[in-house]
Amino acid sequence: MSEQLRWGFLGAGGISTVIAADFQLAGIKIQAVGTRHISGANAFADQFNVPNRHEGYEALVNDPEVDIIYISTVQPLHAEQALLAIAAGKHVLVEKPFALNARQAKQVRDAARAKGVFAMEAMWTRFLPSMDEIFKVINSGQIGEVRFVTADHSQYLPETFAPRLWKPELGGGALLDLGIYPVSFFARVLGSPSKVIAEATIANTGVDLMTSAVFQYANGAQAAMTTSMEIFGPINASVAGTLGRIDIDTSFYEHTSFTVYETDLSRESGVQKQVRRYEDKIEGRGMQYQALEVERCIHAGLTESPIMSLDETVSIMETMDEIREQTGVKYPGE
Repeated sequence: MSEQLRWGFLGAGGISTVIAADFQLAGIKIQAVGTRHISGANAFADQFNVPNRHEGYEALVNDPEVDIIYISTVQPLHAEQALLAIAAGKHVLVEKPFALNARQAKQVRDAARAKGVFAMEAMWTRFLPSMDEIFKVINSGQIGEVRFVTADHSQYLPETFAPRLWKPELGGGALLDLGIYPVSFFARVLGSPSKVIAEATIANTGVDLMTSAVFQYANGAQAAMTTSMEIFGPINASVAGTLGRIDIDTSFYEHTSFTVYETDLSRESGVQKQVRRYEDKIEGRGMQYQALEVERCIHAGLTESPIMSLDETVSIMETMDEIREQTGVKYPGE
């Protein structure tokens, strides 16, 4: 393996172009791209000056000049293509959601561990400088013990604009595409829930238009989420503790700003006062930070990131499965 990791992009859709632009800002080397049809690979390679172009995914994963594969195809293919890359001895960064369900996520986790390669879900939010600052506040104890977390990720995505999200055969619906952000955020703050209660509004195609869920944790803490593709919500988040609160601005899952409040306990009822305002300023969308973490881990000899471990990814997918079980959303083949 070369000193600088050489990335191969499996898929060249919209998210790939956003990520490629951010990768280049950070000097991350995109060595190859593979798509179903060579025209897609050529267009992407021309745009980002990528030397190796492949028609078909097997050619990409077997490229000896590629060390790690970034997978950004439609959700039902994530696990299958991750397994293909792992079998070829490649490290993988798999676009969120990591798989369609927990069963598939476990298959990828187990295959990566057996092969001894690095694997991680591309939950890029976790690696943003703003999120790093938020968790410094939480872990410092400044807001006390966390007791309640809220998050919304609701966007207006009609079928005419985002037809993929309306198709169960493509892993559509609000929960899997948008709701993964609140669920993953809750997991980072509070761990795995002991109980989930969920309700959903189902589209005539069988996917969820809107899902709301309440999470209960063993220590008595709670969390509440909403996700929808038929309305624009606030797309914000809040972490409330016994000594204060963090309010995270729109869009909470992107590079954004936040405010920290402390509770003045000198008054019987308590009064909160603002003690910090964090204004985020970064280059690009912020997708590069996850890749920098991947490269840090691989150069350190790690096969998983402590910030986004494979066991946590599986646990998150188990929570997603439980929500879908309660709301009656199933995908073909399940």
